Amino acid sequence: MKYIRICTIFILAGLFSASDYGINVSSEYPVLQDSVVLDSNRQVTDSVQTKKGSLEKLVPYLDDVKADSKNELIVLYMLLIILGTLMSEDLACIGAGLMAAQGLIDFWPAAIAATAGIYIGDFTLYFAGRFMGNAIFNIPPFKWMVKKENVYSAEAWFQKKGPVILVLSRFIPGSRFPVYLSAGILKTGFWTFLLYFGLMALLWTPTFVWLSVFAGNELLLVFLLILLKYLIPVFKKKFRI
Repeated sequence: MKYIRICTIFILAGLFSASDYGINVSSEYPVLQDSVVLDSNRQVTDSVQTKKGSLEKLVPYLDDVKADSKNELIVLYMLLIILGTLMSEDLACIGAGLMAAQGLIDFWPAAIAATAGIYIGDFTLYFAGRFMGNAIFNIPPFKWMVKKENVYSAEAWFQKKGPVILVLSRFIPGSRFPVYLSAGILKTGFWTFLLYFGLMALLWTPTFVWLSVFAGNELLLVFLLILLKYLIPVFKKKFRI
């Protein structure tokens, strides 16, 4: 029995030596070759399955990252639109429509942001006039935009036609700043202001953004023409530029 074990050890040592020196033993020992091939295939299969499992775990994470990035961009675009309304409501609405047309943001987030910005800006003007009163005529930029004598000379007319003025100002670029500020100074009722201004802003703003999706470039051109032909000359005359 001892001699059989010794012979077996020598035979195995010879086989490994032969393979080390490039001697082909596959024809004489096909069982060993098949065993090696099976082991190699099994290792490759296990490796592929491991990589596949890792990718399957990674894909949902990548989808989450992509979704989070998209949501962050939407929030950023909405903030830009809101800030834009504080400088020019009309240009901000046109810009929101053009962004929606380019696919940067969906229509409703753009319309909601524009409406929110308009509410924030115009209610700020109203409450500034209402709570600061005559003191506001000494504070820039309010004193540059509204004159005390002009506001009180139109007080009776404003009280009589106030709702109509609030509605019409929504369609006249450049008129909202003095109108909404004057509404606060003249103590126009909050619910009256909310009804006429709020309702018109709620209806008009999404409509204007929607029109800008399809004709934003044309509306931008019209706005610039109005700015150059009417608003800039008024400012030049007012400030003696």
